[in-house]
Amino acid sequence: MLARPAAYALLAAFAALAAPPVAQAAGAKSLRTLTFDVRYAVSSTREQRISGLSYGQSSGPTSATVGLGGDDSGTMTVNVVAATADKGLVVDVSYAGKTTKQPPIRVAILSDGRLGYDPKTPICDQALQVLPLLARGMFLDRELAQGVSWSTPYAAPITGTKSYRVTAVSGMHVTFAVSSSMTLSGPQGFDEHTDGTLEYEVDTQAPLRLDVQTRGHRVTPDGLETTDTSLSATLQSDTLPKT
Repeated sequence: MLARPAAYALLAAFAALAAPPVAQAAGAKSLRTLTFDVRYAVSSTREQRISGLSYGQSSGPTSATVGLGGDDSGTMTVNVVAATADKGLVVDVSYAGKTTKQPPIRVAILSDGRLGYDPKTPICDQALQVLPLLARGMFLDRELAQGVSWSTPYAAPITGTKSYRVTAVSGMHVTFAVSSSMTLSGPQGFDEHTDGTLEYEVDTQAPLRLDVQTRGHRVTPDGLETTDTSLSATLQSDTLPKT
Protein backbone atom coordinates (compact mmCIF):
# COMPACT_ATOMS: atom_id res chain seq x y z
CA MET A 1 0.00 0.00 0.00
CA LEU A 2 1.62 3.22 -1.16
CA ALA A 3 -0.52 5.81 0.64
CA ARG A 4 0.76 6.64 4.13
CA PRO A 5 -1.53 5.78 7.09
CA ALA A 6 -0.50 9.05 8.75
CA ALA A 7 -1.79 11.01 5.80
CA TYR A 8 -5.21 9.37 5.98
CA ALA A 9 -5.40 10.02 9.71
CA LEU A 10 -4.78 13.71 9.07
CA LEU A 11 -7.42 13.85 6.36
CA ALA A 12 -9.98 12.22 8.65
CA ALA A 13 -9.30 14.83 11.32
CA PHE A 14 -9.76 17.68 8.84
CA ALA A 15 -12.93 16.21 7.35
CA ALA A 16 -14.89 16.83 10.53
CA LEU A 17 -13.93 20.52 10.42
CA ALA A 18 -14.33 21.31 6.75
CA ALA A 19 -17.52 20.12 5.10
CA PRO A 20 -17.75 21.20 1.45
CA PRO A 21 -19.13 24.79 1.33
CA VAL A 22 -21.35 24.05 -1.66
CA ALA A 23 -23.39 21.03 -2.61
CA GLN A 24 -22.02 18.60 -5.15
CA ALA A 25 -23.33 19.26 -8.63
CA ALA A 26 -23.10 16.48 -11.16
CA GLY A 27 -21.33 17.62 -14.29
CA ALA A 28 -20.40 21.02 -12.86
CA LYS A 29 -18.47 23.13 -15.36
CA SER A 30 -14.78 23.55 -14.59
CA LEU A 31 -13.62 27.10 -13.86
CA ARG A 32 -9.97 26.13 -14.09
CA THR A 33 -7.98 22.96 -14.72
CA LEU A 34 -4.46 22.32 -13.44
CA THR A 35 -2.38 19.29 -14.37
CA PHE A 36 0.66 18.13 -12.39
CA ASP A 37 3.41 15.69 -13.28
CA VAL A 38 4.10 13.77 -10.08
CA ARG A 39 7.12 11.69 -9.12
CA TYR A 40 6.26 9.66 -6.02
CA ALA A 41 8.06 6.84 -4.25
CA VAL A 42 7.64 5.10 -0.89
CA SER A 43 9.89 2.72 1.03
CA SER A 44 8.90 1.11 4.30
CA THR A 45 10.80 -0.98 6.82
CA ARG A 46 9.47 -2.80 9.86
CA GLU A 47 11.60 -4.00 12.76
CA GLN A 48 9.91 -7.17 13.96
CA ARG A 49 10.63 -8.97 17.21
CA ILE A 50 11.61 -12.59 16.75
CA SER A 51 9.78 -15.06 18.96
CA GLY A 52 10.55 -18.72 19.50
CA LEU A 53 14.15 -19.90 19.85
CA SER A 54 15.63 -16.46 20.54
CA TYR A 55 13.15 -15.59 23.29
CA GLY A 56 14.85 -15.10 26.62
CA GLN A 57 18.32 -15.76 25.25
CA SER A 58 21.15 -13.43 26.21
CA SER A 59 22.66 -13.54 22.72
CA GLY A 60 21.48 -13.95 19.17
CA PRO A 61 19.07 -11.89 17.08
CA THR A 62 15.96 -10.48 18.76
CA SER A 63 14.55 -8.58 15.78
CA ALA A 64 14.37 -8.71 11.99
CA THR A 65 13.90 -5.94 9.43
CA VAL A 66 11.39 -6.35 6.62
CA GLY A 67 11.43 -3.84 3.75
CA LEU A 68 8.83 -2.83 1.17
CA GLY A 69 8.84 -0.16 -1.53
CA GLY A 70 7.02 1.16 -4.55
CA ASP A 71 6.83 3.81 -7.27
CA ASP A 72 3.45 5.43 -7.82
CA SER A 73 4.40 8.29 -10.11
CA GLY A 74 1.74 9.66 -12.42
CA THR A 75 -0.47 12.59 -13.43
CA MET A 76 -2.76 14.59 -11.14
CA THR A 77 -5.64 16.62 -12.56
CA VAL A 78 -7.42 19.28 -10.50
CA ASN A 79 -10.65 20.78 -11.85
CA VAL A 80 -11.87 23.84 -9.94
CA VAL A 81 -15.68 23.77 -9.98
CA ALA A 82 -16.53 26.55 -7.49
CA ALA A 83 -14.96 29.49 -5.65
CA THR A 84 -16.65 30.86 -2.53
CA ALA A 85 -16.73 34.37 -1.07
CA ASP A 86 -14.68 33.25 1.95
CA LYS A 87 -11.76 32.29 -0.35
CA GLY A 88 -12.69 28.63 -0.39
CA LEU A 89 -12.46 26.37 -3.43
CA VAL A 90 -14.30 23.24 -4.49
CA VAL A 91 -12.34 20.94 -6.77
CA ASP A 92 -12.54 17.53 -8.37
CA VAL A 93 -9.16 15.80 -8.12
CA SER A 94 -8.10 12.65 -9.97
CA TYR A 95 -4.84 10.74 -10.14
CA ALA A 96 -3.53 8.30 -12.74
CA GLY A 97 -0.44 6.60 -11.31
CA LYS A 98 1.49 3.40 -11.81
CA THR A 99 -0.45 1.85 -8.93
CA THR A 100 -3.15 4.33 -7.90
CA LYS A 101 -6.06 4.94 -10.29
CA GLN A 102 -8.18 7.52 -8.46
CA PRO A 103 -11.31 8.74 -10.23
CA PRO A 104 -12.41 12.36 -9.64
CA ILE A 105 -13.21 13.03 -5.97
CA ARG A 106 -14.93 16.20 -4.76
CA VAL A 107 -12.79 18.12 -2.22
CA ALA A 108 -13.31 21.46 -0.46
CA ILE A 109 -10.16 23.56 0.07
CA LEU A 110 -10.57 26.11 2.85
CA SER A 111 -8.67 29.40 2.68
CA ASP A 112 -6.08 28.16 5.19
CA GLY A 113 -5.41 24.90 3.33
CA ARG A 114 -7.61 22.54 5.33
CA LEU A 115 -9.43 19.93 3.23
CA GLY A 116 -12.98 18.65 3.42
CA TYR A 117 -14.26 15.55 1.60
CA ASP A 118 -16.29 12.41 2.15
CA PRO A 119 -14.16 10.27 4.54
CA LYS A 120 -15.54 7.15 2.86
CA THR A 121 -13.51 8.04 -0.23
CA PRO A 122 -10.09 9.21 1.03
CA ILE A 123 -7.91 10.93 -1.52
CA CYS A 124 -4.44 9.65 -2.35
CA ASP A 125 -1.37 10.97 -0.58
CA GLN A 126 -0.13 12.73 -3.71
CA ALA A 127 -3.27 14.92 -3.78
CA LEU A 128 -3.15 15.40 0.00
CA GLN A 129 0.20 17.12 -0.29
CA VAL A 130 -0.56 19.31 -3.32
CA LEU A 131 -4.17 20.47 -2.80
CA PRO A 132 -3.54 22.64 0.30
CA LEU A 133 -1.15 24.75 -1.78
CA LEU A 134 -4.08 25.90 -3.93
CA ALA A 135 -5.73 27.57 -0.91
CA ARG A 136 -6.45 31.22 -1.77
CA GLY A 137 -5.66 32.55 1.69
CA MET A 138 -2.46 30.67 2.46
CA PHE A 139 0.06 33.10 0.92
CA LEU A 140 -1.69 36.21 -0.38
CA ASP A 141 -2.38 37.67 3.07
CA ARG A 142 1.28 37.43 4.11
CA GLU A 143 4.39 39.47 3.46
CA LEU A 144 6.42 37.54 0.90
CA ALA A 145 9.92 38.98 1.28
CA GLN A 146 13.16 37.05 1.51
CA GLY A 147 13.76 35.80 5.05
CA VAL A 148 10.13 36.03 6.18
CA SER A 149 8.89 32.87 7.92
CA TRP A 150 5.85 31.63 9.80
CA SER A 151 4.37 28.47 11.29
CA THR A 152 0.80 27.22 11.59
CA PRO A 153 -0.46 24.49 13.94
CA TYR A 154 -2.26 21.37 12.80
CA ALA A 155 -5.84 20.82 13.92
CA ALA A 156 -6.54 18.52 16.88
CA PRO A 157 -6.10 15.64 17.43
CA ILE A 158 -2.89 16.15 15.44
CA THR A 159 -0.18 18.11 17.27
CA GLY A 160 2.69 19.89 15.56
CA THR A 161 3.28 22.70 13.08
CA LYS A 162 3.90 23.38 9.41
CA SER A 163 6.46 26.07 8.58
CA TYR A 164 7.30 28.21 5.55
CA ARG A 165 10.38 30.39 5.01
CA VAL A 166 10.83 32.63 1.95
CA THR A 167 14.25 31.94 0.42
CA ALA A 168 13.95 33.88 -2.86
CA VAL A 169 11.63 36.34 -4.62
CA SER A 170 11.69 37.17 -8.33
CA GLY A 171 8.69 39.18 -9.48
CA MET A 172 5.64 37.01 -8.87
CA HIS A 173 7.79 33.91 -8.40
CA VAL A 174 8.48 33.00 -4.73
CA THR A 175 10.57 30.10 -3.43
CA PHE A 176 9.98 28.65 0.04
CA ALA A 177 11.73 26.19 2.33
CA VAL A 178 8.95 24.09 3.85
CA SER A 179 8.98 21.78 6.85
CA SER A 180 6.48 20.14 9.14
CA SER A 181 6.37 17.91 12.20
CA MET A 182 3.22 16.17 13.39
CA THR A 183 2.28 13.64 16.04
CA LEU A 184 -0.88 11.69 16.76
CA SER A 185 -1.08 9.93 20.12
CA GLY A 186 -3.04 6.78 20.89
CA PRO A 187 -3.35 3.23 19.52
CA GLN A 188 -3.26 4.48 15.89
CA GLY A 189 -0.55 7.03 16.66
CA PHE A 190 2.39 8.11 14.56
CA ASP A 191 5.03 10.81 14.24
CA GLU A 192 6.14 12.33 10.96
CA HIS A 193 8.61 14.95 9.72
CA THR A 194 8.79 16.59 6.28
CA ASP A 195 11.39 18.87 4.64
CA GLY A 196 11.46 20.34 1.16
CA THR A 197 11.05 23.30 -1.18
CA LEU A 198 8.13 25.00 -2.91
CA GLU A 199 8.13 27.26 -5.98
CA TYR A 200 4.96 29.37 -6.08
CA GLU A 201 3.46 31.88 -8.51
CA VAL A 202 1.64 34.65 -6.66
CA ASP A 203 -0.48 36.14 -9.47
CA THR A 204 -2.00 32.76 -10.42
CA GLN A 205 -2.02 31.45 -6.82
CA ALA A 206 -0.56 28.13 -7.92
CA PRO A 207 2.32 25.88 -6.87
CA LEU A 208 4.78 25.54 -9.74
CA ARG A 209 6.88 22.82 -8.16
CA LEU A 210 6.86 21.02 -4.82
CA ASP A 211 9.73 18.78 -3.70
CA VAL A 212 9.42 17.13 -0.29
CA GLN A 213 10.82 14.17 1.62
CA THR A 214 8.99 12.68 4.58
CA ARG A 215 9.95 10.17 7.26
CA GLY A 216 7.28 8.71 9.53
CA HIS A 217 7.24 6.23 12.39
CA ARG A 218 4.47 4.25 13.99
CA VAL A 219 4.37 1.36 16.42
CA THR A 220 2.40 -1.69 15.31
CA PRO A 221 1.75 -4.99 17.10
CA ASP A 222 4.54 -6.44 14.95
CA GLY A 223 7.13 -3.75 15.71
CA LEU A 224 8.32 -0.30 14.70
CA GLU A 225 7.43 0.74 11.15
CA THR A 226 9.45 3.48 9.39
CA THR A 227 8.17 4.95 6.11
CA ASP A 228 10.15 7.24 3.79
CA THR A 229 8.24 9.13 1.09
CA SER A 230 9.61 11.26 -1.75
CA LEU A 231 7.29 13.51 -3.76
CA SER A 232 7.96 15.93 -6.60
CA ALA A 233 4.96 17.64 -8.23
CA THR A 234 5.47 19.98 -11.20
CA LEU A 235 2.71 22.07 -12.77
CA GLN A 236 2.43 21.05 -16.43
CA SER A 237 -0.62 23.02 -17.55
CA ASP A 238 -3.08 25.58 -16.22
CA THR A 239 -6.15 26.89 -18.06
CA LEU A 240 -6.29 30.12 -16.02
CA PRO A 241 -5.81 32.97 -18.49
CA LYS A 242 -2.70 35.06 -17.96
CA THR A 243 -3.38 38.75 -17.33
